[in-house]
Amino acid sequence: LHGIGDTYSASAAVTVHSSTTHVFPGVTVHRTRDLYDSHVVSIDGLPTTTLARTVIDLAAIVHPLRTESLIDRLVLDRRLTLEQLQSVFGDVAKKGKPGSSVVRELLEARSGDPHPMSKLERLGLKLIRDAGLPEPVLEYAIPWDPRRRFDVAYPDSRLVVEWDSRRWHTAADAFERDRSRDRQVVLPGWRLGRKSVV
Repeated sequence: LHGIGDTYSASAAVTVHSSTTHVFPGVTVHRTRDLYDSHVVSIDGLPTTTLARTVIDLAAIVHPLRTESLIDRLVLDRRLTLEQLQSVFGDVAKKGKPGSSVVRELLEARSGDPHPMSKLERLGLKLIRDAGLPEPVLEYAIPWDPRRRFDVAYPDSRLVVEWDSRRWHTAADAFERDRSRDRQVVLPGWRLGRKSVV
């Protein structure tokens, strides 16, 4: 219902308050004491857990790497904020609750970070740091187009680095946009390096 994909299950599952006695043929029913009104929205007339609550519930049943990827993707797509996730997590987190430790670690790793990064961007920044290079400026506003940003920049040296992921850069139109942006960088005397992954 939220259209987040990559979380398909062979059977349907619903979450209900533990005080209910709902039974649905062919449906897995999860009963919980911490399903609050603020965790429920209506999608196409169907009561549904909010996106933040859905992510936290999924953390209990999917691999931690998939949870990490899902959180980063939703934050980068501006469909979810870490604050929203933290708020719901604060409502439901308790010792022994499946998925709690995974979500807690992911939130702690991102706490205080003004620039939520994808896995590729975190790996790229790690490469830069491991190589002993100076700390770059993240999400640097492009001087001639302040509405857009470079992934990584060394403004004093007029050097920028863009991290290309297969997800965003395989389409022909995305490729053309990148090449056009590359040309715009060179004209004012900047240098650009791209790192791609398959």
